[in-house]
Amino acid sequence: MNLYFMINPAAKNGRSVSIWKQLQPLLDREGIAYQAYWTTRKGEGKEIARRIGEESAEPTVIAAVGGDGTVHEVVNGAGSFPHVAIGCIPAGTGNDFVRGFRLARTSKQALQRLLSDVRLGRVLSFDLGRFASSAVPDGAFANSVGCGFDAHIARMANRSAWKGRFNRFGLGSLIYVLYLVIELFRYRPVDLDICIDGRNYSFQQAWMATVSNHPYYGGGMRIAPSARGDDGLLHVTVVGPMPRWKILALFLTVFWGGHVRMKEVCVFTGRNVRIRPAAPVPVHADGEEAGVGEVSAWIEAKRMRVIGAELGG
Repeated sequence: MNLYFMINPAAKNGRSVSIWKQLQPLLDREGIAYQAYWTTRKGEGKEIARRIGEESAEPTVIAAVGGDGTVHEVVNGAGSFPHVAIGCIPAGTGNDFVRGFRLARTSKQALQRLLSDVRLGRVLSFDLGRFASSAVPDGAFANSVGCGFDAHIARMANRSAWKGRFNRFGLGSLIYVLYLVIELFRYRPVDLDICIDGRNYSFQQAWMATVSNHPYYGGGMRIAPSARGDDGLLHVTVVGPMPRWKILALFLTVFWGGHVRMKEVCVFTGRNVRIRPAAPVPVHADGEEAGVGEVSAWIEAKRMRVIGAELGG
């Protein structure tokens, strides 16, 4: 297999750089043939990954050295090529791709498992999420896509100058908690119309709707506890009208999936989903900004090849 590494030097305020400096000597010492690419701007990882997929006809591995944003770019660039497998050396803030597909959680273990699977030619097939929004007419997602309060929080946190400072002390996830508390009293829920496999549902004053490919998002939250990355289904979680104080309880219980027992939370499954908010609320895909307003999502079963993963995620 051809082996490529996509390194995002901005991931977790430069943490990926130090991780790569630790791993590179291990690769060189074992005489592993590989190529490394460093991204310098948003979107470049997608461009490089697509070029690798187009130019290589042989089995190929592209491993993201970063977080979910880096993986998102690699998946959008090369996730649908049948000869390309996606890997990840975790070096980001959230690392939900690693959780959802059961990759190794530490960088050295991830590299060891990746190299072992390369030698064995062991690649697993998982479902690939696809979506279309106002800003992304044809996109892919590995983890989740959705709109509403969670996308608003992600947008505020990602644009914040404080995120880098929090990351510097290994507290990157706390920036989301900070904005959750601040924006909880500013955000206005909106009416949502949702169509799932031709079935229509309406929600008044909904806080958010999330479409998941596996259980995790937001840095370890089990937003869709019953989801699997290989079940051929999208799992839709809608948070309807709810007092603001209860939103705080929801974002505590979501870490173990307890939120699904709340009467205001509705859960659905399907293969094609369209969400139409009554107001132009933000849209996210794998935690990245993806426009505002309406978003459609669909599943391509077993279309994404992942290396270093385990079944059962």
